[in-house]
Amino acid sequence: MTLPFKKQYSRFLAKNCYSCHNEKLKTANLSLEEFHDAASAARQPEVWNKVLDKLSTGKMPPPGLPPIAKAEVAVVTSWIEGVVKQPKANRESDPGRVTAHRLNRVEYNNTIRDLLSVSVHPADDFPVDDSGYGFDNISDVLSVSPMLMEKYMAAANQVARLAVFGETLPARPSKLVRLLNARSGDVSEKLPGSRFAYSLRGAMYGNFVFPADGEYEFRIRVANFRGDTAEERLTRTDIPEEAKAQVARKASPPEKLVLAVDGSPIMSRVFETAAIPGAAAGERFVPEFVARAPVKAGERFLRASFPDFADRDPSYNITPRLRRGLFVDYMDIIGPFNPGSEPSPSYQRIFVCGHPKGEHRPECARLIVENLVRRAYRRPVTMQEVDAKLRLVSLAQKEGDSLEEGVRLALKAILVSPNFLFRAESDPPQGSKEAATPHLVNEFELASRLSYFLWSSMPDEELFRVAREQKLRRPGVLAAQVRRMLADPKAKNLVDNFAAQWLQMRNLGRVKPDPGRFPTVDDELVGAMRRETSLFVEAMIREDRSVLDFTDAPFTYVNGPLARHYGIAGITGEEFQRVKLDGEQRGGLLTQGAVLTVSSYPTRTSPPVRGKWVLENLLGAAPPPPPPDVPVLDDSKIGAAVSMRERLEQHRKDPSCSPCHNMMDPIGLGLENYDAVGVWRTFDGKMAIDTSGTMPDGKSFKGVKDLKQILKSQSGAFTRHLTENLLMFALGRGIERYDEPVVAHISEQVAANGYRFSALVMEIVNSKPFQMRSGEGVKQ
Repeated sequence: MTLPFKKQYSRFLAKNCYSCHNEKLKTANLSLEEFHDAASAARQPEVWNKVLDKLSTGKMPPPGLPPIAKAEVAVVTSWIEGVVKQPKANRESDPGRVTAHRLNRVEYNNTIRDLLSVSVHPADDFPVDDSGYGFDNISDVLSVSPMLMEKYMAAANQVARLAVFGETLPARPSKLVRLLNARSGDVSEKLPGSRFAYSLRGAMYGNFVFPADGEYEFRIRVANFRGDTAEERLTRTDIPEEAKAQVARKASPPEKLVLAVDGSPIMSRVFETAAIPGAAAGERFVPEFVARAPVKAGERFLRASFPDFADRDPSYNITPRLRRGLFVDYMDIIGPFNPGSEPSPSYQRIFVCGHPKGEHRPECARLIVENLVRRAYRRPVTMQEVDAKLRLVSLAQKEGDSLEEGVRLALKAILVSPNFLFRAESDPPQGSKEAATPHLVNEFELASRLSYFLWSSMPDEELFRVAREQKLRRPGVLAAQVRRMLADPKAKNLVDNFAAQWLQMRNLGRVKPDPGRFPTVDDELVGAMRRETSLFVEAMIREDRSVLDFTDAPFTYVNGPLARHYGIAGITGEEFQRVKLDGEQRGGLLTQGAVLTVSSYPTRTSPPVRGKWVLENLLGAAPPPPPPDVPVLDDSKIGAAVSMRERLEQHRKDPSCSPCHNMMDPIGLGLENYDAVGVWRTFDGKMAIDTSGTMPDGKSFKGVKDLKQILKSQSGAFTRHLTENLLMFALGRGIERYDEPVVAHISEQVAANGYRFSALVMEIVNSKPFQMRSGEGVKQ
């Protein structure tokens, strides 16, 4: 120790740390004022190891506060390492260890799909997975409850029967389902338990599983509640002038109904909407529209809508009684007509002998079962494991059942085996020297790590092949596999699972915008916001763009309704289109409706919430939760007698609030041009909006464009935080102290390679934590 504690290190702490980590505030539940000498620090090494990591990796001080000179940091970190006896070399030697990893709900559904080629989602009925570190694939929190075991048994029974025998088809075509809409005055109401959604614009849409290849008949009835006259509509104050102009031109124009399957139209009908006799007072219906079309078996996306409504304000379709004027009342699906005679995809996937049904030879049983067990367990299997399942086939045949019934029993047993439900990795023999030291995972385990990282599913045959041939780690092979997998449609997992959790998109819609304040924002528009962000992230990955473009990329994806919501001209129709942006009002994640809505309250914006969202999700500098005695912000007069900025200035006068609010508020105020659902505005009520601000480090900005440039300049903090999150998701465990050097190295390499997303993925895949596993005796 070159200098006594009080002469140098206490001054360092007082200058850089005590303002937040003092006895009064205890930011992040930490006070450093209680440490007066090296002895007191040495008594709590876990605290100082955290301080060491935060300082050495640049996480402290947090982004936005003045940085500390590297020379000062080096002296202090060297002192801390000496005090707590955790030299850097020891911290770099441990790749970490992942406990047996239970498949979460997404992984279970995807693995069932890829193992058996069936279109079911049995895990949708499982209990919700717990999350850790912000993700639901963290092995330590994926426990197994008695209820979940019951669900596993039921799912195995359902899936095995469906995979072997297929759907039970009616003797003749019959009504498979009637999808009903809501008719009450609540225009956002959904049928309980239905997977279909309904919009202000009258559409009905969702997924439906068709049991077999064949023709299906669709019968659709449209409800017409346009009982109000043109004169009544023209006097209403809640309808935009544009909608009134449409009414004035023609009170009840003909409308067009379109039914599409997976985006391809199979029905288009134009109909009159006036003078239709009603079945009851105030209710009028258009006679059923009927269409028949061939549909492939499996899950398909259906949408019955009025596409011209996409280019109108949704208020046009709302009556004076606040219900939809036109909407799809119900849709019947009837069939199948002329079902195909070919075996189902799942049958072909299981019965690999290729013989016709009922003509399987005796030797087929072993071939079928061995193939199933190997793929389900995602590794080579022993003769004993195969024989155990073969005995179930033999038992069924001895009872007079078919080979198919025996395979069903074997498959059911496979699907409840821990070898299927868990991704367990092997260790060297217990007690051996190798068992206590870090070691490479084998190639099959590496293949599973790779596939569940990029696809949230099991390896495909190509990955199994290179693992079986022990080629996965050969120079160039692993990189080629990563490129192939990123180009596969299944890589959308990185959008739907990783990005959706990283950006908190799964919270979107849980608390809906207040319909009184935002009457044109329904589930369909919120879904369009979510799709915009999904398509944006997908493009970032597919085009291998710089990860810094997340902040201000000059493009996005919108359809007609979302473009209207944003005020973007020239975009019509229901289909999403890529649009160029000038960066003034829109560009990057921060200006997308999904982010702006999920970081707002249902009734209004919240600059602290938006600022916290940016700090937490983009810069990895989440402020601590507020103390329990801090008063709630009084928002009763915001927009009328006082501006949001003025109210927050009053709030920040409280010394217990100012340290965190000085970080959060400037960012949030820079986004105040967007209301709580992402609409651009220049006034909040009667108050003009001022989006200027000064960050704690002294950097000033005026408006969102300048703010984004300041945030983009924090490239080190952003890249590091993104690396931590993606590495956690890839490993299925939290980032620990000993991982920090790896995170720093990956971040540096990503920067050296132009911040490309593929560079980030490859550095993670090549890293020691991804390739290796700690020995059982390694302390963590």
